[in-house]
This record gives sequence, structure tokens and C-alpha cells, in this order.
Amino acid sequence: MARRRNIFDRTRSGEDIGLDRSGQSGRQRTINLDGSYNIERKTGRVLGNFYPYHWFITTSWSHYWLLVLGFYGVMNIIFASIYYAIGVDQINGIHGHSAFGNFLYCFFFSVQSFTTVGYGGMYPVGKLANFVSAIEAFTGLMTFALATGTLYGRFSKPVSKIRYSKNIIIAPYRDITGMQFMVANEMSSELVEMEARVNISWFEDEGDGKKIRRFQQVKLEIDKIAMFPTSWIINHPIDEESALFGRTLKDIQDMDFEVFVLLKGFDNVFAQTIYSRHSFMEEQFIFGAKFRRPFEINNEGRVVMDLNKVGDFDRVEIAIPELA
Repeated sequence: MARRRNIFDRTRSGEDIGLDRSGQSGRQRTINLDGSYNIERKTGRVLGNFYPYHWFITTSWSHYWLLVLGFYGVMNIIFASIYYAIGVDQINGIHGHSAFGNFLYCFFFSVQSFTTVGYGGMYPVGKLANFVSAIEAFTGLMTFALATGTLYGRFSKPVSKIRYSKNIIIAPYRDITGMQFMVANEMSSELVEMEARVNISWFEDEGDGKKIRRFQQVKLEIDKIAMFPTSWIINHPIDEESALFGRTLKDIQDMDFEVFVLLKGFDNVFAQTIYSRHSFMEEQFIFGAKFRRPFEINNEGRVVMDLNKVGDFDRVEIAIPELA
């Protein structure tokens, strides 16, 4: 009972990571592999939790360019249809010999108006065509201003590319064992003043058949490093105060252990603080392993970092202490 009380006290005194304590079976991982939270939000709004600017900044590049180019094409088709409907005779310079040819000229004129290029080969001569082209030029200016802003926002946003080991291992550490995982910086940018915070959670039976999820902010051997040029093995010594003390692999799987990781560091390229989130599930635990060094010295004496080797390990023998 004394050991259980120590774990509970440390959990209460540690920082709240904002997750519920309800014991619900069958739930998925809390943090996705890309660092995003695996949480569905219901807002009551028609668009849900969709906010245009946030979507433009955070969505993938393929989705971003698909929407931008799609909007550009659709808007020009719409305005080309309007020009064609009001009559090609109101646009000087159209020399199409068929209906489709005239529509193509209207489309190209729309592109010139939308982008405010105005080559001079085609120009509106009617009042209605001038009115429509004035609206289109304004729409184009606003559209490109928004597109430029979101594009700059995407490029100026600090990005962290931290590679995590696929597994989290229980390795021999001094006279005890340690929970370890490896991280490495995938980018050539320099990260300094890196800090790590690790929390673990598990299901615990309250005695009446009701389960509650417990949390513990674990102690790390080293929780801050000044420089991060190669890799970093983050190690949690499993002592008697750790919730993992005396646990076997089957215990970890039955108790639905999950490890939450938050890394923080300063990026010299962006001159801003970057964050990286990750989680490990119970099926990613490996008992009795030791990480290999993912870098070597080449013939010229330079350190060569092989990111493909991050997380490689060798099997070793460990002893699990008995619970008191």
C-alpha cells in the first residue's frame, strides 16, 4: 500500500496533461504518429471545428495546392461562362471560329483579368463586360492576397521533424532497469536547449469492478540537453516510485499503458521554440533490449548520422524485480 500511495501522490503533484481519467475500453491512441491529438470535437457549429485559415496553415501540401489550383480554375470557368453569356462581341480581340473556340478565348480573358495581367490583346468594350471584369479583378487581387498570406504562413511556421524509435524498450540500467526510447532530428537545422517531459498512464482497478486511468509524470535520468546534433536516448529509471516497477510485459498490456512525450527546443533557423508530441502504446513495449548507436565515424573522421537506424536494438537479458 505504501508504494501505491507514493505513485498516487506523485501523480497529483505532477502537472495535469489534460486527459480524462475514465476507464473506457477499446479506445485508440491519444496522440497520432504525426503528433496531432486523436480527438474528435463536436462544436455545434455548421462547419464543426473547421476554420479556414487554420486549415490552410495546417493541412498537407497536396491538399493545399489542390484547393488553390482548383479554386483558380473554377473561378475562371465561372467568369468565362459569364463573359460568354453576355456576348463575345463585348470583348475585343476574340477571333474564335466555333462556340468552343469563343469560350476558350473568354477563359483566357478571364485569366488575364483575374490575375490583372492584361496583355492588351483582349479587352472589354461593353459596359456589362467592363463591370464584370472590374469585379473579377478585385476578386483576383483579394484571392492572391489571401493565397500569398497563407503560403507565407506555411513557410514561416516553425516545423519540427523529430524521428522517434518505433519501440519503447525496457533495458538494463545500472543495478535496475530503465524505460527508454530514442529520438533524432531529421532536419539539418540546429536544435538547442532540448527539454523532455514524459508521462505514463494506465488502467487501475478501484476494487468494485470500476477502472480509472492513472497518470504519472516520470523522472528522467536527463531531462534537458544543451545540444542535439545526433540522437538522444531518453531514459526513465524504473525505481520503486515508478508505476512500471515490477511490471512484466503482460502487466503492461493488461493495464493498457500509454506513454506521452513532449519535446521542446529552440530552432536556430526559425529563431523560435518548437514542440514535438508523441505517444507509445502498450504493444510497442519491448522487454530486454538495448538500443544500437545510429551514428558512426567515417574515414574522414566525420560523424555520420543514419536516421534509418534510429530505434534499432539488440536483445539482452534483464531481471524484473518482484513487487513488495
